[in-house]
Amino acid sequence: MFYDKNLYIGTDYCDYTVKLGTCQTFNFLQNAMIDGFEVYDCGNRGLGNKCNAYWAVTKTKIHIYNRPAWGETVNVRSDYLNDGKLRVNVKTQAFGKDGSLLFGGVQELCVLDKATHRVKRLSDTCLPAPETNEGVASFNKFIIPEKADYSYTLTVRSQHIDMSRHVNNIEYVRMALDLFTVDELCEKEVDDIEVHYIGECREGEELICNRTDDGKTSYLWIIKEDKK
Repeated sequence: MFYDKNLYIGTDYCDYTVKLGTCQTFNFLQNAMIDGFEVYDCGNRGLGNKCNAYWAVTKTKIHIYNRPAWGETVNVRSDYLNDGKLRVNVKTQAFGKDGSLLFGGVQELCVLDKATHRVKRLSDTCLPAPETNEGVASFNKFIIPEKADYSYTLTVRSQHIDMSRHVNNIEYVRMALDLFTVDELCEKEVDDIEVHYIGECREGEELICNRTDDGKTSYLWIIKEDKK
């Protein structure tokens, strides 16, 4: 276990239901990943100083069992494993006061070279080997519909940008969820989200956010000049 913290659900983590927001749930995974790797001095600072590299999240998926309410405290635990080559998984779970599982998720990451932006082999980085390499997560292969049922256009602004000067991972989730109305999200709470990060977007670029529904599943995709 490289991360184990009790976290208070403040108003900054809540949405219009006064519970932990669906989008904000991703913050827990992101914080666990960042803080966990810093313990081993192989977060973005450690990777930058030792390997001239940085972390890039490529995929994330979350299953939500129950959303904690404002004022509650949850226990968040994470650990990591890898495939011994290029991919690292950070697996995170959050538990309520009674020990019940609230949500669980996994992030797939790789290490990119700062100069070339190409993927580095894990053996060429300062990341310590995990206790086990068993159980690396599998993700879906999506076939994105060609036609959207709902769309809107957005220009990337300064508050979408993170330390790498491109759109923050969680901002894409927020953009995608904006394709639903408040009433929709209140009536049909989200149980599962899987996100694939394919390319980078920067300040000033225009994005088109799209949605198509298929039964209880919604496919959401964001494009920039026809590139997903």
